[in-house]
Amino acid sequence: MLSVDEALRAVGTAAGVPRARVEHVALADALDRVVAADVAMDHDVPPFHRATMDGFAVRAADLAGGAADLAVVGRVHAGATHPTPLAPGEVVAIMTGAPVPAGADAVVPVERATTLAGAPGAETRVRLPGPVRPGDCVARRGEQVAVGDVVVRAGAVVTPATVGVLAAAGCARVPVAARPTVAILCTGDELVTVDARPGPASIRASNGHALAAQARRAGAEATYLGIVRDDPAALRAAVARALEADVVLVSGGVSLGDRDLVPEVLAACGVEPRFHRWAVKPGGPLWFGVRGATLVFGLPGNPAATFVGFELLVAPALDVRLGRPFAPRATVRATLAGRLPARGARRQFVPVALAASLEGAPGLVATPVRAMGSGDLFALAAADGLAVVRETGARPPETCGDAHAPASGAPALAGDVVDVVPLARGAGPGLALTARPA
Repeated sequence: MLSVDEALRAVGTAAGVPRARVEHVALADALDRVVAADVAMDHDVPPFHRATMDGFAVRAADLAGGAADLAVVGRVHAGATHPTPLAPGEVVAIMTGAPVPAGADAVVPVERATTLAGAPGAETRVRLPGPVRPGDCVARRGEQVAVGDVVVRAGAVVTPATVGVLAAAGCARVPVAARPTVAILCTGDELVTVDARPGPASIRASNGHALAAQARRAGAEATYLGIVRDDPAALRAAVARALEADVVLVSGGVSLGDRDLVPEVLAACGVEPRFHRWAVKPGGPLWFGVRGATLVFGLPGNPAATFVGFELLVAPALDVRLGRPFAPRATVRATLAGRLPARGARRQFVPVALAASLEGAPGLVATPVRAMGSGDLFALAAADGLAVVRETGARPPETCGDAHAPASGAPALAGDVVDVVPLARGAGPGLALTARPA
């Protein structure tokens, strides 16, 4: 039985170097896709010296000696320019976002200006305080981003904010990694489709649909090929079809029972086994192999075990097909509200709900979700993450602030610091990802 770290190394080695097929999609279709090439800015941002306040564009030298009465020679709004450079003693009324006229090097906010009412030519003169510094209330050309700067890097997942950056860079067609293909099979004579009412010895096949959803969330194009009976010929035919995909997921039939036919059938289809069983709970009887560039995972039939196997091993493998390095799932650090199981020979992953701490040190609080074993899919639906209970002898989490880690070999109790694998794509709320693998 492989340790978690050994299993991760085996899958990472088989997945190989990051590689992705590149395609270009419309900006409107790029959300949640993985960027396949760096995107650079095609102009300076701001593209000109721009006013950051409503006020008056001035020459700082005109106010070097203090307040002065200056002539207002024009007005400029966003989207327009002033036709001539400012001469000494002149100012231009300017709106936020408008280009600063040539010759001006600062903006005095309108709240600090005094109109010279009652004086000759009052409508064209204003009193401004001084002195002011060159650059006051002015965003200089290129100070935010310069032309040629990379603004979105390859490997980034496109978020709504990224869409805005891509639009600002003029990237109407976005280079993205083509979605890797995932084929999913569920095996077992006891399984029925979701629209059938289970009989006295049958259950609905939920794993295939859950795995397809996990694969899509991980950036893949998933195809659920349905239920396959515990029959070698039927299973061989289904596997042969599935092996056309980049990644194959077979749920069920990988343990040691007389109906657990998957390892034998996969070998008959030319899949080279890499390991069978790893030291994880739930999900110990997990099978992994390769045929050419196709990665094949034989996942346990219990829903929680299947779910955990995907999150820990399949998701990082899919990242490689999206052009990103293989990396174990990162964790967030949380303070435990409750109790976790004692350590044992296998690394355990316990569903927990995550919430922001309302008192004490800022951060997250992890509350264990009541679960009824590896077949409990409902506990996963109520969870935001998987708390990590490391195997006996593994180094416990480091201390964090005033909280503390459980003693070696002892169960984690309320107030202890635990590592949690977030189930949402990206970081958990309120805390950055740590460098510690799950």
